[in-house]
Amino acid sequence: MRRILATDFGIWPSIRDVESISNIMIHSKDSWSSLANYILLYDQLVIPTGNFQILSVLKIMLGEDILYELINNNVIVLARYDKWFSYSGSNIASGQGSGLRFYQYAPNTDTLLSGYFKSLDEALNIGVSYSNLKNHKGLSNAILDKAIPVTKNLKMIDFREETYRDILDSPYFKDFLSIRNRGVSLNKLNGIKKNSIKIYNPHTSNDDSKSAEIWSVLRAAFENFLLTIAIDSEVNEIRGDNYTLASFNAKGQRLGASIEGEKAFIQIQEISGVPNIGHAFATKNFSATQLLDLRESKHSQNFRNWFSSNNTENSSEIVQQYVANINKPSLINKLPIKLLRFATTLGISSLEPISGAITSSIDSFILDKISSKNAPKLFLEQAKTMQLKSKEKKVEAYKPKNSGRDRNRLCSCGSEKKFKKCCGA
Repeated sequence: MRRILATDFGIWPSIRDVESISNIMIHSKDSWSSLANYILLYDQLVIPTGNFQILSVLKIMLGEDILYELINNNVIVLARYDKWFSYSGSNIASGQGSGLRFYQYAPNTDTLLSGYFKSLDEALNIGVSYSNLKNHKGLSNAILDKAIPVTKNLKMIDFREETYRDILDSPYFKDFLSIRNRGVSLNKLNGIKKNSIKIYNPHTSNDDSKSAEIWSVLRAAFENFLLTIAIDSEVNEIRGDNYTLASFNAKGQRLGASIEGEKAFIQIQEISGVPNIGHAFATKNFSATQLLDLRESKHSQNFRNWFSSNNTENSSEIVQQYVANINKPSLINKLPIKLLRFATTLGISSLEPISGAITSSIDSFILDKISSKNAPKLFLEQAKTMQLKSKEKKVEAYKPKNSGRDRNRLCSCGSEKKFKKCCGA
């Protein structure tokens, strides 16, 4: 199973303007596009969360019913952490520096900020309440059942030592820290007042030049925190952006660099003449229902299997493999289905009469073999057909019931066939 940790959908603790972070993501076309690509490219999308604030974003992007279905079917999984870190100044009484440490905030209040530090069910209640979900009970139960607790076993002393070791092993950071902090313990860096703390948020600018070294420590800590979540949630890829996995990129490469995969997917669509699906979703020209129909279509899983089978994380190499795949069809792909079936059944008939069951199994074998070889091409053709038909028919988004989608409904691709006999076949 191909699983990705989408760090770019993590909404991290912030003392100020907590709600504004959700609004920024909702109005970001890049976020919409990435979400669509993740749903199509990966078997499972793992989103790190502390207070479940991301639910309000996903509800607007996908609609409540589609969100419920994706969570209930383990397509979207929430990896829940219950701690966060800061850099603390020296204690006035003892004079000792605290350095990097975990902290708590307002444990007796029910706010989005306090949700980061509460139990799973308490934090979920706050997040669901903030998201104003209609089917809050059904979705809450699904999340409680499917959520992955992470960072449970992360101890402060180990976390601090790992981060400090990474810094001291980096020539760049050692030189940078030595400019104003030569010989100073990493627990007592300059640039912070006594009995005060600095909290790191990767999606806000920390341009305090007097505390640049402290922000560097917090940045290194954040990346180790992400790696801990990735390991605990057992993903095989991690998505970084301009804010994440930058300073310690080489260390992050242990888990892949899926941003290259997303680039390759966009380039492959362009080569195949397929309108960019992520862009169409971001501009409201492709609905969440259509996105899910495409994910569940007959060639979708074969495409994901092909994509994950590539032994490279370089986008240009993935594209080259795709071009080679469509330009060099195997012998079986050159033969018409009817001719191939005739040749196969003729050989078997010399041993025993052809029965319906045998013929059917041969068909399945042949189709499966052709589908696996042609997976990228067939999936992209299906994606193109769905977009063109829906544009012609002006298909409106279908909102399924929370209890499950009606397979007898008309398919959202615009074919006017039932879903179960079209994209859901």
